[in-house]
Amino acid sequence: MKKVYSVIIKGRTLESRDLKELLARAVAQKRISDRKLLHQNLSRGQAITENAANSYFTENQAASL
Repeated sequence: MKKVYSVIIKGRTLESRDLKELLARAVAQKRISDRKLLHQNLSRGQAITENAANSYFTENQAASL
């Protein structure tokens, strides 16, 4: 009987008896989840960049006082 391999990617468990196939699926799933996260961050990126610039400017003003 072949061993069942499992991998957990961001709380989701993938299982297979074929290790090569499992790793290929795991890498694909990880890339998909990373792209979704990157897309979410980019869609909010303008606000994040503005907030970072504002806090940097405020910190520099406080440091120069």
